[in-house]
Formats: sequence, C-alpha cells, structure tokens
Amino acid sequence: MWAMSESIAAVVVRAAELTARGMPRQAIELLQPALAVNPLHGEAWCRLAAAHLDAGEPDPALTAAKRALVLDGDPAWAQRLTALALSELGRHPEAVVAARECVRRKPRDWRCQVVLAEVLADSPGGQREAVEVAREAAHLAPAEARPFQVLGDSALRVRDWGTAERAYRTALRLDPADDDVRANLATVRRKRGGAPVPPPSGEALHAAHVLAWPVLSRLAALLVAGGLVLLLGGMPKPTPLLGWFAGLLVVACLVVGGLPLAKARGGVRRALLRLPLHRPKVAVVTTMFALSAVILAGWAVALLLGATTMQPLVIAWLCALVGGAVVVLAGGR
Repeated sequence: MWAMSESIAAVVVRAAELTARGMPRQAIELLQPALAVNPLHGEAWCRLAAAHLDAGEPDPALTAAKRALVLDGDPAWAQRLTALALSELGRHPEAVVAARECVRRKPRDWRCQVVLAEVLADSPGGQREAVEVAREAAHLAPAEARPFQVLGDSALRVRDWGTAERAYRTALRLDPADDDVRANLATVRRKRGGAPVPPPSGEALHAAHVLAWPVLSRLAALLVAGGLVLLLGGMPKPTPLLGWFAGLLVVACLVVGGLPLAKARGGVRRALLRLPLHRPKVAVVTTMFALSAVILAGWAVALLLGATTMQPLVIAWLCALVGGAVVVLAGGR
C-alpha cells in the first residue's frame, strides 16, 4: 500500500507538470488508470478535475471534483474546482454557493477569493461584488499575479477602467510573460482613452457632502480661532517660536481635512474629490481654506528663517474668515 501511494503521488506530480505545459489530455490519460487502481486518492481526483477543466470538459471535471470532496485531502481545492466546473456548465447560482463555501472554509486563502470573484463575474448581478472580492484576493496575496489579473478582468466587465489598468499593470510587473494580461491592458488603455469620466451619482454627491461639511466646519474653527491666537501672540513682533505654532496649526488642518477621504469608500470617495465641481459653496470654502493653510505654512517657514512680518498672517486669517463665513451662512445646505 505504501508503494502504491508513492506511485500515485508521482503520477499526480507528473500530471501537474503536463497540465502546466498545456497538455491536459495527456494528464487525464495518465491519471485515469492510476485512479482506477487507487480510487481513494483525493489529490489525484482534484488534479484530474483540473485537467478536465483545462481541456474544456466541465462535466467530467465536476464528477471528479465531487469525488474529491468526500475523500481526505484539501477540501478547499475540491470546492474551488466544483465551483469552476459549475460555472462552466452555466449553473451560476450553484457555482456561487460552492465558491462561498470555499471562502467560508478558508477565508484567508487568496485562491478561494479568486474563484469566488471569477464565478461572481460570470453570474448575473454579481459583477460589482466580483471586483471587491478580487480586490480582497489581491490584498491577501500582493506577490501573486493571478489575483491582480482577476481583479483586472472583473473591473473590465463593469467598465472601471482605472482599476482594471492598475490591476493589469501590477499583474504584468509580477509576471511579465503573460501575453493575455498584456493584451487586456492594451484594450483597457484604448477604451479608457475614449471614455469620458462619468459624473458621480446624486446619491454619492449627497453622501460626500454630508461627510465633508462637518469637516469644513471644524477647519473653519481651527483656522479662524488659530489665526486669531497667532495674531494676538505675534504683537508687537512675531518670534520664531510662533512659526512652530503656525506649523502645528497647518498640520492639524491637514489631519482634519484628510478624515473624509480616509472614511469614504468607492464611489463616495470619488465624489468627494469632485465635490467642489458640483457644489459651488464647497469650492469657495475649500479654496479659501487651502489658500489660508498655504500662506500660513509659508509664513511659518519665513519666521523660522528670521522674518518678522505679520502681513502674510493677516491675509491667511482673512481667507479663513471668508471661508468660515460661507460655512456659517450656508449652514450645510
């Protein structure tokens, strides 16, 4: 029995080599007699199912994968093969169920996430979720090219050209010899060049506005109150120590201003970046606050270098005052 196990293990290795070289039919012919002698070898059934899938034969692949499911071995691999075979047969709901079970068994296995993304991309209504699942797979395996390829394929289906291009570029960096990825990347770049960027939806803009306005209110308080304190502290003549306080105020504004981007996800984050184009009051406030922060930063550096002027601080405070007035008068509408 030990010699037989060793023999079929060698057959499995040889079959894997044949499949990797693009000869799945030879791998099938090698595995079938070995399994007739030792039908309880789960890994061999998985390898047979994989070879059938590569040969474009989902029916026998599903049969072999189901045999592997009830035997000792790697159940997650058998579950992945089952999901892929069901998807090839057009049984998409069953394929999604099998792939989700695989992820449930091994949530940190990037290969399970990849298969779930693949079957979701082929199932009606699952294409958006496929992008997020593929993104998780890429997060779990940042050194593997396959998750990024699947992420690119999934993003391509929903016309998310930016995500698709970034994913394909990463996949090519990890595996420069993949001609399919290279061709898909060229397709994405061609389509992206002629595709206008769609405007954010009304719901995304509203969510972005709700997220951004309280932050603008806090920035108004910081810049107006902080600027007033600096004005009082700088009389009659500012010192380099005041420059450090001005620098800290600018850093605090950057931290507070970055909170919405850190909290936002997906479409809301994109809407945040484009919110000033669609909300004039937001555009005025952000412009005034940005000018105030930039002038404050320059004034802080000048103080540290020995300057003693107060004029930049006055201008920065007036910009903050204008932005703060818009925040107060608009009231978040």
